[in-house]
Amino acid sequence: MRPVPRQSGTALQQSLLLVGAFSLVALVIGCGGSSGTSNSGSGSGSNPPPATPAFAGQMRSGTSPVEGSAISFYSAGASGTGAGATNLVSSQAVMTDASGNFSIPSFTCPSSSAQVYLVGRGGKTSSSGSENSALVMMAALGDCGSLSTSTTVVMNEVTTAAAVWALNPFLGPNAAVGASATNATGLRNAFLTVANLADNSKGTTPGAALPANSSIEAAKLNTLADILWRCDQGTGTACQSLFSAATVNGGTPSNTLDAALSIVRNPGLNVGVVFALLSQGPYQPVLTAAPHDWLLSATFGKCSSGCGGLDQPGSLAIDSKGNVWVANYFGGAASEFSPTGVPAAPDGFAASGLQGSFGITVDGQDSVWIANALGNTTGSVTHLSSIGVNLSGAGYTGGGIYLPYALAATPGGNVWVADYANAAATLLAKDGTPLSGAQGYAASSLIFTAAVAVDANQNGWFAYQGGVAMVTPAGVVTNYSCCEVPAGIALDQGGNIWIADFSASAVIKLSPSGALLGEADGTGGIVTPDGIAVDGSGHVWTANYHGGTISEFTGDTLQPVSSAAGLGLDADLSGPFGAGVDASGNLWISNAFANTLTEFVGAAAPVRTPLLGLPAQP
Repeated sequence: MRPVPRQSGTALQQSLLLVGAFSLVALVIGCGGSSGTSNSGSGSGSNPPPATPAFAGQMRSGTSPVEGSAISFYSAGASGTGAGATNLVSSQAVMTDASGNFSIPSFTCPSSSAQVYLVGRGGKTSSSGSENSALVMMAALGDCGSLSTSTTVVMNEVTTAAAVWALNPFLGPNAAVGASATNATGLRNAFLTVANLADNSKGTTPGAALPANSSIEAAKLNTLADILWRCDQGTGTACQSLFSAATVNGGTPSNTLDAALSIVRNPGLNVGVVFALLSQGPYQPVLTAAPHDWLLSATFGKCSSGCGGLDQPGSLAIDSKGNVWVANYFGGAASEFSPTGVPAAPDGFAASGLQGSFGITVDGQDSVWIANALGNTTGSVTHLSSIGVNLSGAGYTGGGIYLPYALAATPGGNVWVADYANAAATLLAKDGTPLSGAQGYAASSLIFTAAVAVDANQNGWFAYQGGVAMVTPAGVVTNYSCCEVPAGIALDQGGNIWIADFSASAVIKLSPSGALLGEADGTGGIVTPDGIAVDGSGHVWTANYHGGTISEFTGDTLQPVSSAAGLGLDADLSGPFGAGVDASGNLWISNAFANTLTEFVGAAAPVRTPLLGLPAQP
């Protein structure tokens, strides 16, 4: 929606400005000050930044209005994580009245696409009658240019919890939201995800933007909102109990927003203690028993037809816009979902050759490559444009391709293919021309090759039965023994190799020279891992195919972050197969048994997409 130009003199605007003027009489100057360095992101070119009229809102704690809360209206920063947020109304103090109402005075957007949000600090509820400095709420609004005089916001514990989950990777101290200057897309997609979780106009979950045939863990979100509500109401020792339960490594929060952030960032810690704080609250429905963890999931594609074409989904890959592409073993089509889970085509994108598809990758042009193990005697590779147009006809079959299982795009634009039946590695040019000879590299020496990843030097790292091999673009092969039957492989920021050993139910770490650096088995809930992904902080995530869970490990010490039962048990994962992290820090998992796609909102550290070579922060 285009920004609405400011028009002085209208009756509506005059009334809104009067509300703002009355608010100024009783305000304490500075309560809504900036939380970080000023964001200078102004409009591009010579055009002035768009002007936006005031809008109104209400701050509520459950059914109680919050009176006397200091309202700040921020534009998210672009100078790093949790940095550079600017209060767009810092020159005018804004407070809530006795009914919890507030009005944002006229302001100027840094740009139409600047991401904006509200924060309310302190105030009192009608039930307590006393000031509660621990009360801090938030509502993530999204594009600044979409706001107008018709915008209304209900800021409460539900909008706070939704914002904390979705913006977790971008939140810093004092409610400062910011991303790097190169990750505007990831930040914007995170704000769009908030609209799936909560309806800011009503203060309820789920959000109005949640696609059809999708679901979120609404009861879990309401449960955390009710736990925050107890403290916001200022009843007894509720805040002290909340802050104690949310304390991690000596870091004790002092307000409800920071407490929610600590809980979300440490989803497997103190789960039962946090849940025990739940009492009869205003937000329903809630969980009837403690969750397994505080991860929040959204599930997409929950229907038999018209929901994106998921049909025994395999691996997934993410493009530069945050769209998620999925290979399907059946159905003859590839699926694409927007960053918020909207299918790009009702039944996916069909193309000749798409049969028995396991592997998928996205190249630097956002075009999509899919490995097809069936369809003819040797299988093939399908190449689709960024909008799903078939670029490869019946599929590429040269260069030793024989029942291909996996692919990985290189930074230089070529594509490595793991040939399961040929026990070989195939290298294709960006136009599908084979660069690896008629039989591929290392033919018959890479036994049952099932996975491939790419390093910073364009080398392909192939996982095969009993080991891994590094294959150079010139065809030089170096083999390393390491494992039993690996199903997935990933590289971290240091070039270390991570293997998801399906048969051993283990994660194995090798150095770039192939030396064994560690192995995790029987810890962190890992069971028959298949998909594996490394996030922007170097943490390693696995999709546990038969376990119905995910696992998380630290990259440096190989210590499990997930509990002995794993993570994600509340998400109804079913045959979790593929795994990938986007630039918003969402972890995406494909469910082969359920024909669905699951998003763990804000669970990981953002990664630049598409993944070309080593993972990097966006």
